[in-house]
Amino acid sequence: MTGKMGKILIDTSIIIDHLRLKNKKQTILYRLFQNKHSLFASILTHTESYAGKSVWEKESVRNHLKNILAGIRILPLEENVSEKAGEIRVRYNLGIVDAIIAATSMLHGLNLATLNIKDFKKIKGLKLFKN
Repeated sequence: MTGKMGKILIDTSIIIDHLRLKNKKQTILYRLFQNKHSLFASILTHTESYAGKSVWEKESVRNHLKNILAGIRILPLEENVSEKAGEIRVRYNLGIVDAIIAATSMLHGLNLATLNIKDFKKIKGLKLFKN
């Protein structure tokens, strides 16, 4: 899918990139919000986002993360996603978290926005968002 408006699953790398860069307007996440895409994230992306050291060392970073996540619908880990993630993990030799994110994207019919193209591009049936 190209840059037209759509439903997009955000990978953790997109959120981390936004938190790290000083110029937020240059980030993919900023552009996705500006273009009014419907944004989603796996509960694992939510967890990974809170696992950053700076989130717990700086209240301003934690508050910024909370604001970001408030605009993103968090999807739970469901049994069908869990099963598909197991298949993806075995078939593509992917880490379990990335496999869950890929399965979430596929089973919810969402394009995946990630900076980790290398690991995800090999998965058949997974649609990557191209900005």
